Amino acid sequence: MNRLRKIVISGVLSALALIAFMLENLFPPLFIVGGRIGIANFFVLIAGICAGFWYGLSAIIIKAVLGSIFAGNFGAILYSLPAGVIAYCAQMLIIFYAPKVSVIAASVFGAVINACVQNAAFCLITATPEYFAYMPYLALIGMLGGAIVGAAVFLTIKYLPERVLNKYYKEQKIERN
Repeated sequence: MNRLRKIVISGVLSALALIAFMLENLFPPLFIVGGRIGIANFFVLIAGICAGFWYGLSAIIIKAVLGSIFAGNFGAILYSLPAGVIAYCAQMLIIFYAPKVSVIAASVFGAVINACVQNAAFCLITATPEYFAYMPYLALIGMLGGAIVGAAVFLTIKYLPERVLNKYYKEQKIERN
């Protein structure tokens, strides 16, 4: 896949991630404050798998920064951006360098990391360590959300044409029937 096609795919998926992020913010959180499924991460993972690591990273940065600005919650950038970047990097390491681990497991792992880092950043910035008590609940919701997003990514890449997928991903993961 040439560079222009990767940029276009990344741009479209970044826009879809931003839209999904904004739509998800319209609904109340799951069970506790901060609990979200993270539907926007579907598009970020697809960007990383199809276009490559840096294109997916740009999608997560665009989603976190513009989503926080459009939602009018500028402080969320301090929590969302580091958590998203760390979780995305962990997911991509697992996806590209652990060939026996499924995309679903990588998504669950990334969602739990995202929830934990976001909660830790909130506790450190606001100097409220009592919110660390939320960590197990946010991790459980992250597991649920990560499993849903991971299953959707798995089913999507299973039916995408091979020419769309990143060459490193194809070499390690794809076993087509």
